[in-house]
Amino acid sequence: MRHVIAGTEETFEDFANNSNCNDTITNDVRRDERLNEIIDLREVINNKNREKEIFYSFELFPMKKPNNIYERFFAEMDKYSPAFYALTWHTKSVTLDAVEKFPSNTLLHLAAKGLKRCNVEIILKRVHALGIRNIFALQGDSALEDGDFPHAIDLVKFIRAYFGETFCIFVAGYPDMHPLSPSKDLDLLYLKAKVDAGADFIITQIFFESSIFLSFVKDCNDIGIKVPIIPGIFPIPGYKCFERMTNICKVNVPKFILNRLDTMKDNDEAVRNFGIELTVNLIKDIIECDASYGFHLFTLNKISMVQNICNRLSTISRLHPEYSTALCAL
Repeated sequence: MRHVIAGTEETFEDFANNSNCNDTITNDVRRDERLNEIIDLREVINNKNREKEIFYSFELFPMKKPNNIYERFFAEMDKYSPAFYALTWHTKSVTLDAVEKFPSNTLLHLAAKGLKRCNVEIILKRVHALGIRNIFALQGDSALEDGDFPHAIDLVKFIRAYFGETFCIFVAGYPDMHPLSPSKDLDLLYLKAKVDAGADFIITQIFFESSIFLSFVKDCNDIGIKVPIIPGIFPIPGYKCFERMTNICKVNVPKFILNRLDTMKDNDEAVRNFGIELTVNLIKDIIECDASYGFHLFTLNKISMVQNICNRLSTISRLHPEYSTALCAL
């Protein structure tokens, strides 16, 4: 997938380490209840949408030596009742043992390019045994060309054919168009094909203007894509992170953002505060336009920044009809 860092050969741990994106996180917190409750996100998200309840999800990257980072993250962020946590995962870099530290409301990335059907079958059976029922079906950017899944749609079709409705399936959408697509129209048709093959939800690539997401949702609706579309949002934690992320993802960045960041690029705190402000405003704009009730934050495992964003939005009631009043108070 070209998700938050585009499914490149660079692992998320490498990305964070190279970009000074890591927080030092300690503390021991319990997380041994995963198998007590199986959570299918179709029921969770559809219920929240039906009730017009705003919800958040948090994406983490795997680390070879997590040192209780996950446990601390869950202990802090569970306070905000996320609909789910997402774990980026690469077969070449991190084993599925990382999943054992995650709760049952976990969305596991599966980038299948280069994998054989037997590999995916084994992975999904293991995931099922671990109590996970939610899969982010991605193409990935593996250099291997001898796999059975050249595109994400092939993985979606396989999961539905082999496992039926056992798993809830998410796929990626690209508001700015996938960088390798020949045209925006074709890109939308590719997305519709993934949905028609059995995808339940769409999480988007990052974007920096609400108008980009709103246009994307309209375009999807116009061609018959009716599944919920959850915006993927990247809170800018620092200038180096921003440069690397936008370069890898190949997304368009508005000039006003580039200009603002250029004036503060040597001031980490100023960049971070600007990233928080931008994220809060994106979410508020999308809520006001009734375009989505869910928001997926690419956290880079950074607790404090995500907490700050959630706290900024905490004055807003969870029920959507009350938002227009609450937003004015922020």
